[in-house]
Amino acid sequence: MTTAAGAEPARRAASVGAGSELRRAMGLRTTVSTSTGLAFAALEYLAAAGLVTYVAGDSAWIAIGVAGLLALLAWGFFGELNGMFPTAAAIRLYMQRAMDDRMALSITFTYMTTIILVIAADAFIVGTALAHALGEPGWVAAVWIAALLAVAVASNLRGVQVAGGLQDVATYTVLAATCVVGIAALVRSHQPLHFPLEPLHGHGVGSFVEAVALGVFLFSAFEWVTTNAEEVRRPHHVHRGMLIAIGILFLVCSLATMAMSHVLDHHQLGSAYPQLDLGRAAFGHVGLWAMAAVTAVTALNTFNGGFITASRFVYGTARQGSLPPLLARLNTRAVPWVPVVALGALSLVVALVVSVTHSWQVLVAVGAALEAMIYAVAAFCTLRLRSREPDRHRPFRVRAVKLLGAAGVAVFGALAIVASVTVGDRTNFVPLVVIVIAGALSALYVVKVVPGLQAAEAARRAATPRRRPPRPPAPGP
Repeated sequence: MTTAAGAEPARRAASVGAGSELRRAMGLRTTVSTSTGLAFAALEYLAAAGLVTYVAGDSAWIAIGVAGLLALLAWGFFGELNGMFPTAAAIRLYMQRAMDDRMALSITFTYMTTIILVIAADAFIVGTALAHALGEPGWVAAVWIAALLAVAVASNLRGVQVAGGLQDVATYTVLAATCVVGIAALVRSHQPLHFPLEPLHGHGVGSFVEAVALGVFLFSAFEWVTTNAEEVRRPHHVHRGMLIAIGILFLVCSLATMAMSHVLDHHQLGSAYPQLDLGRAAFGHVGLWAMAAVTAVTALNTFNGGFITASRFVYGTARQGSLPPLLARLNTRAVPWVPVVALGALSLVVALVVSVTHSWQVLVAVGAALEAMIYAVAAFCTLRLRSREPDRHRPFRVRAVKLLGAAGVAVFGALAIVASVTVGDRTNFVPLVVIVIAGALSALYVVKVVPGLQAAEAARRAATPRRRPPRPPAPGP
């Protein structure tokens, strides 16, 4: 069923000079790999290793399971909202209908920084791990980062099928390799699991809550695949793909944390590349090299997946008249090429800044806070639209929405506040300052620039003659 919300962007695409519409070329497999790959970055290994320290023995999987339940809550909200607005600019549209338009746009533009921050922080981790494994000086990491970003940009410019194929290979390779290494490390330890069912043994409830909060980060960004709603072959692939991705992330992250807690010491858990030590524990020096290669591949699935989704987000927002129309142009392969190139260049610049300042933990905290914020916003929008548009068609509906919606706003709002004032395990207000600055700049753009863009677009559409339907043939004699 085609909704008015889904048809309107297609009509506007032509109005901004796009070469063609986005193509429905993504199957369920690629939807799953994109959703999973965006979450499973190289940062995933650091978060998993950090989570281990908050619980007893090998019981971190329990905290991850609780975090997975919270991810399922977010999945319900995004599944319903995406079904109502199956477009690249869905986040912009449902916020626009649920709250003040200027506030909705300000939140949208602030949220758009999440992918750039995650890519930049992840690039630093990848570069550091590769430099360590190869025994190279630190500056060589910048070369690796530039090369991997270039591969992701090039694959994206060749169309969603090529980019999706790369995403499938990269994501499923990383997941399979992580599972093999984790199982091998556990088997080769020749030791039974320690307290696998007692996370509070010798630990307080507060530590477990912190473990759950860190566990939520393991799932963050899985919802970005909703921006590909106009490229999936079947609309229901989006919410099904996100659900499968949550299950995969739970299994792989649980296995990785159990293996790390079982075979790594405190120093190894606190390093910037615990996955390399895990590989060494599983297969010796060969395992270290294997996990170095896997770390490089995680960069591909994160960079590539980030460009697949974020470029469509930018494209959809520009198509709505809130960004310059140049950003809504498609190349001959139906790719918004300007956003792809711009995202690649911006990611490289931010990644190099992170490499110099070593501020990746701040960016992780900012990204985590913005992710929790958008989960709370999604819960709020789901609740608000149930009352404002009760008769709107919803292919997917959240059950007990009043209870779960209120819980989502409260829980994710609290997580956003905590993440914004925490870096690692210490109180730090720098992430909050970064978010406030980003929000202020977004609001300034919305107030000063967007009205002019929208007025120019309205004037251009008004000046464009409408096509008249062909006249019927004259009746014969």
